[in-house]
Amino acid sequence: MRFLPWSRQGRPAFSSPAPTSTKDFASGVALRVRRRYSLSPIYLTLPTPRQLDLDLEAQPVTDMHCFSFAPNPKLTRRSLSKLFLSGGPTVMGSKSEVRQEDLLSSVAYRRMVRELSLLLQAPDSDLDVLRKRNERARDFAGYVKALCEDAKIERAVLDNGIEPVGFEEFRRYTPARLYRVFRIEPILKRLLDTSESFSALFDSFDEVIGTAVRKRGFVGFKSIVAYRTGLDVGKPDEGEARRSFEAYRKGEEQREWFGPRVKPLRDLFLCHVAERSKKLGSFLQIHTGVGDTDVVADKCNPILLKNFLKLEAVSKIPVVLIHGGFPYTSEAAWLASVFPNVYFELSTPLPPTFLPALSRTRFREVVEIVPTTRIVYGSDAIEIPENHWMSAKLAKRALGGSLGDLVAEGVLDLDEAHQTGDLILNSNATKLLA
Repeated sequence: MRFLPWSRQGRPAFSSPAPTSTKDFASGVALRVRRRYSLSPIYLTLPTPRQLDLDLEAQPVTDMHCFSFAPNPKLTRRSLSKLFLSGGPTVMGSKSEVRQEDLLSSVAYRRMVRELSLLLQAPDSDLDVLRKRNERARDFAGYVKALCEDAKIERAVLDNGIEPVGFEEFRRYTPARLYRVFRIEPILKRLLDTSESFSALFDSFDEVIGTAVRKRGFVGFKSIVAYRTGLDVGKPDEGEARRSFEAYRKGEEQREWFGPRVKPLRDLFLCHVAERSKKLGSFLQIHTGVGDTDVVADKCNPILLKNFLKLEAVSKIPVVLIHGGFPYTSEAAWLASVFPNVYFELSTPLPPTFLPALSRTRFREVVEIVPTTRIVYGSDAIEIPENHWMSAKLAKRALGGSLGDLVAEGVLDLDEAHQTGDLILNSNATKLLA
């Protein structure tokens, strides 16, 4: 603790001009005051300046990464609490035996209940909230509309890797304008099982991804290679990819829970997607950081993508680092700051849990490292519309808090802060989708 000496005139002695108000002191500085006739010091702690929270409630939102959900007019305590299983429903290949009381006691669960109670004007207990929620959700389309309007969710980009309902059906009860990204791992698995030769596999894969954009309306691609062989994607080598394919056809390739490992082949095809994306005018999303328990945890740090991002084909397309590599936020932020085609996506990898990924502290770090023209928001929300709504609300508060702090410190003025909020929550994404 630093003490400021007190002069005989009753003012602190400074080498520079004395401050004119308490605002000139650093917050929390203790002043050591010696009374005229006493040797005992008196400690005065000055009040910490209030934090400034920028109000972004009215700001439109484009959710750059989420999933569709089936109509669910009746939600129970059990079905809601199961969504708060951190790490997904499986651990070490077997079902989790997490007690419901553990889930009900989580801060994330309590936050969801509290926020819904305010929205629905219901008593602050989960059973009361669920009762009121289910009453409103009898008109499911109307309920989803109310959630989207409250959070100002105007656009959403859906990952087709998990589709509980068809795209057209989902559009019927979702008011947001919808877009889709094409996940490449499922189609690669199917083609591996049906292709008789490497050339046939490559040609079929190329046709599928081209058709996805040109005829089916997909706007980009998504890779979960972090859940397969890790983010250490090597330089594409067609010879190695062919050999791994032949080894698989002979039953000699290493197999994992998801199927054949074939790392050289996966690396080659991911690079091919990047090359085709340039011609198709699409972007590439890559899962980075932790996630469900089947992620390759020791190879999910986005810094491992550095060599991949340096490839010429990759450098020519927008690459979105989904989840911003959480918890490797600094590494992902660095990549987005030094590679001009890389975007940092703000989302939690395990909604509705892992709330620190949507925190004021994290958003402040990202905003201070990454150009604000290359930060986008996503929710990763799934299963129920409340997840999409809740994530948008929390992100607005966290971002509003971090931008408000910058205003309070004189780094930004209010107009600049609001413009930055719009870039991150909406405008940057709409440019990618244009």
